[in-house]
Amino acid sequence: MCDELLVAVVIVHWGSPKMTIKCIRSVLSCQYGNLRIVVVDNCPERRLWQCPSEVDHKVTYIRNASNTGYCGGNNVGIMKAQNLGAKYILLLNNDTIVDENLVGNCVIYMEDHPNISVISPKILYYHAPQYIDIAGGKLNLNTGQNKDFGKNEKDVGQCEFEKETTFATGCAFFARTSVFEQIGLFDEKLFCYCEDVDISRRIVLEGMRMRYLPIAKVWHKNSSVKFGGKGSLPSRFAVYYDCRNHFYILRRYISEKLVIEYIRFGYRFVWSLASLALKHKRPDLSVAMLLGLLDSIAGRMGKREYSYFRRAKGREQERLNERDWGD
Repeated sequence: MCDELLVAVVIVHWGSPKMTIKCIRSVLSCQYGNLRIVVVDNCPERRLWQCPSEVDHKVTYIRNASNTGYCGGNNVGIMKAQNLGAKYILLLNNDTIVDENLVGNCVIYMEDHPNISVISPKILYYHAPQYIDIAGGKLNLNTGQNKDFGKNEKDVGQCEFEKETTFATGCAFFARTSVFEQIGLFDEKLFCYCEDVDISRRIVLEGMRMRYLPIAKVWHKNSSVKFGGKGSLPSRFAVYYDCRNHFYILRRYISEKLVIEYIRFGYRFVWSLASLALKHKRPDLSVAMLLGLLDSIAGRMGKREYSYFRRAKGREQERLNERDWGD
């Protein structure tokens, strides 16, 4: 029986304890028997006030001494899942809510399709569920640039078909445990952002296949996107890591023959820099981009302690941490 196969769900806590607890509860409501949740508390400043292992025997709680980012936190969770003997691992952002049949649908599909190594679920916006966040994606293996299918489109049934994909978002990433045994763990030099680009590329190059599965549904509380995909500008934190890691990946992947890709990157970089400073009146975001580019060139990777791109301070940080995202 499929529900006898152990599935480990890895959730890295960072930011809002209230949000993480809601994510855990949504996973516990899944209609699947053999399920274990591995919660990696990656936030020394905002620890979970309620130890998840006291909520349910299915939950294993791991407290990291410091914030090791998406990559380091998930690596700890993956290794714990391997020790538990899980056949499948679901990596899940703590700002998500899952469908009660998500795990069961993924396991059944994987058991019926042994040639598929990773499932990319259908991800919808939590606050605007009629719009699609991502429905699988396509990755350029030479540049690390990815295209998200269905991004910000109104969900009218256009993404209800299974399809092959070469990119699977780290927001909700369902994989055979054997995948990580074969390709290794996340690159902790990235810390956060673009880590799913890197691991998707490694999976594809190993000849493993990924599949978008629309009956596997997740709702994402993406704070930078509002109803209908009309979003706000990203934080300094996000701008810095996204820019730094994209250039790191570009340099790591690109062939010397593809000099044109550096030109394209440079054009996009200058255009974004000018747009943020002049059009959006956010020179602080332009500075974050420059810091990211310079650190990438200098090889300053991992977690960076620039106070300049802290996302919020004082009351604003408290408001974000305690924000009730709704039930």
